[in-house]
Amino acid sequence: MLLPSLSILSFFVLLLPRPTTSSVAYCNNEDYASGDLGAAPYQTYNAAPYHPVQINYALPPAFVRPITTYPGSDAEMQVGGYIMNPNGTMVYSTEDFGLNLARGVFTYQGQDVLGIWIGDGVIEPAGYASGINVLLNSAYDVVATINASNLGVGADIHELQITSNDTAIIAAYPTTQTDLIAYGGSETGYVANPVVQEIDISTGEAIFTWYALDHVDLSDSYAPFGTTETGEGTIDAPWDYFHLNSIQKNDDGTYLISSRHCQTLYLVDSTGDIIWRMGGKNSNFTFGKGANFAWQHHARLRESGQLSVFDDSGTQWEQEASYSRGLLLNYDDLAMTVSLASARTPFNRSVTVSQGSVELLSNGNSIVGWGAMPYYSKHDSNGAIIWSAQFAAAGSGVGAYRVFLNDWTGRPSAPPSMNISASSVPGNVTVYAWWNGATEVTSWQLFGSTLLSPLQATSLDNVSKTDFETTLTYSGSEYAFFQVGAMNGNEEMLGFSNFTGLDGTTCSKADNQTVTAPSL
Repeated sequence: MLLPSLSILSFFVLLLPRPTTSSVAYCNNEDYASGDLGAAPYQTYNAAPYHPVQINYALPPAFVRPITTYPGSDAEMQVGGYIMNPNGTMVYSTEDFGLNLARGVFTYQGQDVLGIWIGDGVIEPAGYASGINVLLNSAYDVVATINASNLGVGADIHELQITSNDTAIIAAYPTTQTDLIAYGGSETGYVANPVVQEIDISTGEAIFTWYALDHVDLSDSYAPFGTTETGEGTIDAPWDYFHLNSIQKNDDGTYLISSRHCQTLYLVDSTGDIIWRMGGKNSNFTFGKGANFAWQHHARLRESGQLSVFDDSGTQWEQEASYSRGLLLNYDDLAMTVSLASARTPFNRSVTVSQGSVELLSNGNSIVGWGAMPYYSKHDSNGAIIWSAQFAAAGSGVGAYRVFLNDWTGRPSAPPSMNISASSVPGNVTVYAWWNGATEVTSWQLFGSTLLSPLQATSLDNVSKTDFETTLTYSGSEYAFFQVGAMNGNEEMLGFSNFTGLDGTTCSKADNQTVTAPSL
């Protein structure tokens, strides 16, 4: 069963938030919005070791149900990304990868895959990093690993795109020594010199490499030199004059490159030459009313003559407008003009100082992630807001780099997980079941087996799945080992956990058990 409309959220700026007592999303919760529930409330479970964000719908949609309750814990909100249902319940956590960033759903070798960036840390306050990208299939097995080629640094967090030719578009942030005397630095200063690479995934070799400093002069930058936020021009704090934050390879072989600190979108040909500049100090375009953008993110060419871009209109040190916007622009590359087609504005009409995304859906609606402002929202084809959800209190320091709405079907190759409550005794057994990433599960079945026949299973309980974790119980004393099985909407078995005894011992699934659901 394909589950539509799953939100993929990516988080990498975290505080010490507070556990909440709810799982399904809040609606118009004033304590949440004010921060009285903590800077970034998160969900906890009885046994599952994950702590996803708790959502609050500031403008609620019709599908959110009343909240259910869970006990709190002392754990911190996880680092990484999530796939979440629209009602706020988690489907998949990338926490097991360590520090990571979920990149979205792509097509690779004809199959849907989930992209994840994995690294050691983000260089603050610059906001770039070095790591690798991995592609996961629907079983959450790694089918490809993607890294930068011959740059001395790994792949950056800001971009991953998989092309129809099974190549990967990535960014990287090496450092280059250059003369910075004209900007107040030294003759042997250092700048972050971001690179665009197209990687042949099968070989790991670069088939296109573009260095910003080879094509864009330092004088084009709006980022002040020598500050904590933008770098002091030293080897330990290079000047981040360009700040590459999105790349798109187009069907005609060109590349659309976004420079936040030059406030410019560049269309580059296959040789690396710049075809045109949109925005910034040397723009080739004239902008109509409301079409300007500043400090932007996530630029994408759309249908002929249209592009979308997230207009931050602000940074940590400067604000250009009273609020950020998600823009759809019309452009004419013959007349060299840009006009506003539609704009999406945030629920609370404020500026996000970093990050952000605009995703156009096939029906004309759009999903906007508001970056460092911890909201995301759905808008109609005219830009009017339909609903808005927050995942932390405003000003908390928690943000989502990009937010997407995707169809995704996942059936993990790893078996379902279960835990027997520590309070369980013969005659009163409580079992918790979960399966990280499984999208098809609609119910859980509890099985028991005896000491004499530990691998002969008997069905004991069946419970509908309503959240990431499900509780099952058994009140008899005949069985010494317990196991859970995940079932789909056709009452077909998707997978079995191992058996676990009340004494903590484990053994494999029973001989008389088989998976009956057809393969994906």
